[in-house]
Amino acid sequence: MSQAKGQGRTRPSNTMRIFHSEAHRGHAGAMEMRYDKLIPMCESPDRMDTILEALRAQGHQDIVEASSFGLEPVLRVHTPSFVSFLENCWPLWEAEFGPGGFATAYMFGMRGMDQLPNASVHSMLSCYTFDVCVPIVAGTWSAIKSAVDTTLSAASFVKNGGEAAFALCRPPGHHASSDLAGGYCYVNNAAVAAQMLLDAGASRIAILDIDYHHGNGTQRIFYDRSDVLYASIHATPEREYPFLLGYARETGAAAGEGFNLNLPQPLGTTIAPYRAALQQAVERVKAHGPDVLVVSLGVDSYIRDPVGGFALESEDFLRLGADIKRIGLPTLFVMEGGYAIAELGLNTANVITGFCN
Repeated sequence: MSQAKGQGRTRPSNTMRIFHSEAHRGHAGAMEMRYDKLIPMCESPDRMDTILEALRAQGHQDIVEASSFGLEPVLRVHTPSFVSFLENCWPLWEAEFGPGGFATAYMFGMRGMDQLPNASVHSMLSCYTFDVCVPIVAGTWSAIKSAVDTTLSAASFVKNGGEAAFALCRPPGHHASSDLAGGYCYVNNAAVAAQMLLDAGASRIAILDIDYHHGNGTQRIFYDRSDVLYASIHATPEREYPFLLGYARETGAAAGEGFNLNLPQPLGTTIAPYRAALQQAVERVKAHGPDVLVVSLGVDSYIRDPVGGFALESEDFLRLGADIKRIGLPTLFVMEGGYAIAELGLNTANVITGFCN
């Protein structure tokens, strides 16, 4: 029986446990700046709906509710003052401006300025965010916690012997560093999971980031460490967000020298050169010898993604999933970017189906 181009070609021969939480839905209704326009947030609750629908359509039925975890795993990666800011920003904002709207920074900390916030919520936003794409509304903190819970639930499944798991979570995380939020990201879900796995007994972890944008936050968190390899395939930072990090020359520092691999690609990259870069990353991952592979899964490399600039087609994501499976490691997928809503579900499900087949 024929199928439309880009559809998962067969039902998955192996199952993938998928973890999810509905507590993300309150993080909605804010606006973002896109160069010269104020637009509705691209990172919205309907992203999860379309992915879940596509996963079920391709035969992935092992979808379970995330368990609850405390903040201790988050505090192993993020500073206490930053986590406190995320939790208390909205109540402070609401006390000043009343209900409705959204909290965002008027300005950002700059060189030569005091980077320590005072009691004002505005100083906190200036110190703890680095762009205008991390608005905070009444439901943001609940969504942040749900993303962490979802990711740690999936990580626990893999830690306890599961071959693979998918943390279908939002908001994403790979732009968030230990004390900075930006790029739709508040807490770095993949980094929190990697640290939890290390604390549970893993000796080495590899994070493979295939989001269109460089995971500047993940790089910063692990840049001087050798127990976590960070490998990223992303758009060249001379032309694309986050602009200031993601260059090939960034290879790690101190004990982490050689454990950061950036493979920036030109705008318009198609599947053949992308897979060649992926093979370089795979070889480095294998050389690292990790106990678990964490995949920061972004599908904004799709040709019609509104915030992307690569030229991957829907069927290409099947190949990427299969390429990752051939690494042969226990694997944790953590959802990052992807904003072409009409194709987002298909593209994401194709990665998972390609891996399972």
